[in-house]
Amino acid sequence: MKFIKTRGLVIRKRDTGEADRIITVFSENFGKIDLLVKGIRKSRKRDQSSADLLTLSNFTFYKKGDNYILSTIDSIDFFYDLKTNIEKLEITSYILSIVNEVILPGERKKEFFLRLKKALDFIIENDGYRNYLMTLKMMNWIIKNEGYQITIDGEKYFSISESMILNDSNEKVIPLKKELFDILSSIEKKEKIFLDSKNGKTDLIEAILLYEKYLNYHLDIRLNLKKHLLEGTHVKHSENN
Repeated sequence: MKFIKTRGLVIRKRDTGEADRIITVFSENFGKIDLLVKGIRKSRKRDQSSADLLTLSNFTFYKKGDNYILSTIDSIDFFYDLKTNIEKLEITSYILSIVNEVILPGERKKEFFLRLKKALDFIIENDGYRNYLMTLKMMNWIIKNEGYQITIDGEKYFSISESMILNDSNEKVIPLKKELFDILSSIEKKEKIFLDSKNGKTDLIEAILLYEKYLNYHLDIRLNLKKHLLEGTHVKHSENN
């Protein structure tokens, strides 16, 4: 029996049978993998925590048939600072959903894994709009890493299908207010972003929603920020502006 070892983060879980659990792990060396954890729901509380969402661990597992079976798990970080802060947990949950949607099973993305770890550390150390700005930059990196590029040839409309910001209107484009264009333009050009102290967070959420629509369209995935923000309050406010 060949044992495989890797560091990874639990990004999804589901219970199965009387006491088992299947955890989806975004691993440093093997990409996204599903591990069967036998009897975990009858184990000690700490053992259950090690196989819980948003836990970074060293995993040892083996393959049996078409399944990967967990052998041992050694926790590295439980990210308690994220799990006990509602606002931080909201944006973290959304980032994990991005990883789960974008990364295909077995697709090795070590750079993505390292960026995710840095993103979680960043969220712990920062608050408010900074975490939304980091998320926006991360989504921009994903867009480019997937082989797409948003061209700026104007400032009034965003064409998702054409990957272009332009001035000509048609039935498929999305109107851009000045603040939103400034954010998207600065992200694309890697320039410093100046945000309105009152509406900065709302503007960033609007920009994230645009990138979400872009990724959903081009990668055929189903990101949904509204599901991860408390009662969708922030998203509703953004959609009404």
